[in-house]
Amino acid sequence: MPADPNSLAQKLSFLVGGEYVLTGSAAARFAVDEVEPALAVRPGSQQEVGSVAAACSAAGASMLPWTDGALIGLGNPPSRLDVVVCLDRLTRIVEFDDANLNVSVEAGVRLDALQAVLGAKQEFLPLDPAQSDQVTVGGLVQTNASGPSRQLYGSLRDWVLGLRVVLPGGERIRCGGKVIKNVSGYDMNKIFIGNLGTLGIVTEATFKLLPAPAMRATVVGVFARLSEVGAVVGRTLESFLLPEALEALDPQALATLGPALGLDGAPGYGLAVSMAGSRETVERQVRDFAALFGEGKALKVETLGAERADVAWRAIRNVQAKLPMGRVIAKIAVPIGKTLDLLSAAEGLMRRHEWRGAITAGAGSGIVRAGIEVGAGSALEPLREALLSLRREAETLDGSLVLEVAPLSLKRSLDTWGKVREGFSVMRRLKAELDPRALLTPGRFLGGI
Repeated sequence: MPADPNSLAQKLSFLVGGEYVLTGSAAARFAVDEVEPALAVRPGSQQEVGSVAAACSAAGASMLPWTDGALIGLGNPPSRLDVVVCLDRLTRIVEFDDANLNVSVEAGVRLDALQAVLGAKQEFLPLDPAQSDQVTVGGLVQTNASGPSRQLYGSLRDWVLGLRVVLPGGERIRCGGKVIKNVSGYDMNKIFIGNLGTLGIVTEATFKLLPAPAMRATVVGVFARLSEVGAVVGRTLESFLLPEALEALDPQALATLGPALGLDGAPGYGLAVSMAGSRETVERQVRDFAALFGEGKALKVETLGAERADVAWRAIRNVQAKLPMGRVIAKIAVPIGKTLDLLSAAEGLMRRHEWRGAITAGAGSGIVRAGIEVGAGSALEPLREALLSLRREAETLDGSLVLEVAPLSLKRSLDTWGKVREGFSVMRRLKAELDPRALLTPGRFLGGI
């Protein structure tokens, strides 16, 4: 903490108003991995964020941008935490250019609220992370969070046109613009996405959008064996079919999601496929997938219309987040052809240890999410060893295992991110250039930067 925290609190109160500077137990509500900040500040504009950062920098105070509580679990425990900069008052939709399919929004705007505004103009942002009712634009950018529709649409990096960022010293910069091809040279947006705010505080993002599809539908099925799911997935990926999402479910996930999917009580492995587009396209794909599931020996097949499908996919996205507190959620990224192998490996470990939880896999995107319940007094060493085993298997395939949520006791013995990769030296140099005193989220990101 800076030598005179009271002086910094007074300075911040002058900048944003005394009611928006929190100390003591009020600031402690913004603790990260049990590390409590001395101060929390809630600037009301992007200009105020710059002023706050400049004041903290002058005082030598470390800062952590707080966008929403849903995604704050990602990252190692902070090595230092003086001031939390909470962006919950930055809630303006700065510009919505529906004619040119782009929107600029501040970091505190919640994703569901943004989608509602876009939906009124028959447009949408093709991102569907878990807890979309809580996740904010700033949280999305800091974590590069995605969901099942990554299968077709890619990740957040594919939809950002521009960012406004406050650097550690308070300087406000803009990257990119409002059209797809707006600069030559380096795409500076990319360096601020997915790094937990370690290089700068993102205050605004501009996204490109898509027209809302005329129709959506979902086909879900139950299979006795995972190999049968794999066969259907393989045939889908080799075909001309273009589903929005292709999500495989382990037996525990299927049991939890059964009522939402219309598969209540059906044992086995699940596969859910989402389709979107013109009515003719969707109806054709529904028939094709129903036939594909039947040929693949599905024990039960259901087709869900738009409303039931929306409920079903929201449940799929949130199945790990709905596990009891104390849970572990691991995100495993591997080559697409190995996705179900990692689901099988994770499920085998859970079965062996009789752990409760849920595993889902983006069968066409290479993303596996394993959620495990951790009860009070549970021995963490077997869990640590199991996660290390999965991490080693993923890294052997040039993949990764990242802890999205974990108890502090586990984080202390198991790094959130795993081994650093080629290119980490560039990240380190960027950190040294943009934040030489390591004032932004110190210790939280890859390699402890």
